[in-house]
Amino acid sequence: MLILPSSSERYVMENNCSSLQLLVNEFSEASEERLQKLTEDICRYAEEAFKNGDNSLVETTCSMALQQLDKTEGVIREKAILHKISGRAYHKSGNYRESLIHNHIAAELFENIGDIESAASMCGNSGVLLHLLGDRAGAYKKQQHVLTLAEKHNLRREKARALLNISSILRRRREYQEALEKLEETENIFEELSDQRGLAYTYSAIAIARKDIGDRDGCLAYQRKAFAIRQNLGVPGDAMLSHVGLAKALINTGKPLEAEQICRKGLSAAEISEWPTTKALILVALCEALLEQKQPKKALLVIQETSDLFKTFQGYDESRTKLKIQESRALHALNRDTEAYQAIIDYVEMENGRLSEIRDEEISRIRVATEVEASLKEREIVTLKNTELLKINNQLRDALTQVKTLSGMLPICASCKRIRDDDGYWQQIESYISCHSDAEFSHGLCSDCMKKLYPEIVANPPEDLLQ
Repeated sequence: MLILPSSSERYVMENNCSSLQLLVNEFSEASEERLQKLTEDICRYAEEAFKNGDNSLVETTCSMALQQLDKTEGVIREKAILHKISGRAYHKSGNYRESLIHNHIAAELFENIGDIESAASMCGNSGVLLHLLGDRAGAYKKQQHVLTLAEKHNLRREKARALLNISSILRRRREYQEALEKLEETENIFEELSDQRGLAYTYSAIAIARKDIGDRDGCLAYQRKAFAIRQNLGVPGDAMLSHVGLAKALINTGKPLEAEQICRKGLSAAEISEWPTTKALILVALCEALLEQKQPKKALLVIQETSDLFKTFQGYDESRTKLKIQESRALHALNRDTEAYQAIIDYVEMENGRLSEIRDEEISRIRVATEVEASLKEREIVTLKNTELLKINNQLRDALTQVKTLSGMLPICASCKRIRDDDGYWQQIESYISCHSDAEFSHGLCSDCMKKLYPEIVANPPEDLLQ
């Protein structure tokens, strides 16, 4: 909920667009100090909205506020912050393309005002989004740019994050040794910074890389370290997901019973938090632990629960595929081979569909890059036009301030031609006009006055006057 200082009333923000309109309407006429306060209000609101899953409402709020800010010259930081929040909202909604555009704009704006750390962070987010969109080459290039900025400006935390993201890309390329080298450097930086959460992410990444090269014991050791840190920190999402990583490592090292225990602890936490995606991932790991213990009946019950849960959200194709394989294994163990065969057929169809999606994703990658570039250019053109219009308006405003006009009835003496001012004093006409306009006077004599005042000069003009 937000307090709107202009009206001193409390407005409920959930699905209340009229309240949002009242909030953002203030942007158009607010002072610079007031704009900072309004932006802070939206940031606070956004954090609460994200917790409640109100991503679309955050998108609407930021869009309306940005429309108002586009009419205001300057206020670059406020625009950057709102683009940053928009990017985060679209990311959470799964609209990676729109999120990428907002992150790109935010990065440029932050860099323009010299906030290199925020610019690097936004650039890193863009790299992650490109990776999610299938553009690994573009993602790698973005993360390398972040790395360059971080090294140039001594941004240790941003450097560590970039290295962590680069290692993920290298793993996908099967360049495991180089990925491990990057992760070792990442670990050192996070240790220097005493960043426990960063260390937990790094340990999880090292564990996966260790598994990739066949070092199962090393994988388990690092998953245990990551698990311990995340449980101590108590960040709900991180703590629950750490159960999945540790359970998988335990299964791979022949410890399915301990893996089952870890999964059941994670399920208890997931039930309290009501996070279906996390719960589904833990259930997949639990199913694997049960199958390794040769408990196919229990595994089938878990598989059914997990299948129903997967129907409530999208994505996580690899986990869905793994669940199908687990189903066929459980059915085969119970000598229900006909059903097991059908499960395998379903798995093959799912895999074919996934491969087709991967091909379509590769085709759409170029389209994504083109659309993003076109959208950025369009926004840049609009920004330039707005800047030019503001410049012209300012020039006109400056010109108008220089214009002074005389209007109305002027009291003037019929004899001496002096003018009476507003205070009742009589002024020479040239003095009065100079005070009330930008006109200036230079004195001379007309030909009639010259004949009247200096007839001898007119009759016999000097030679230099004739010349």
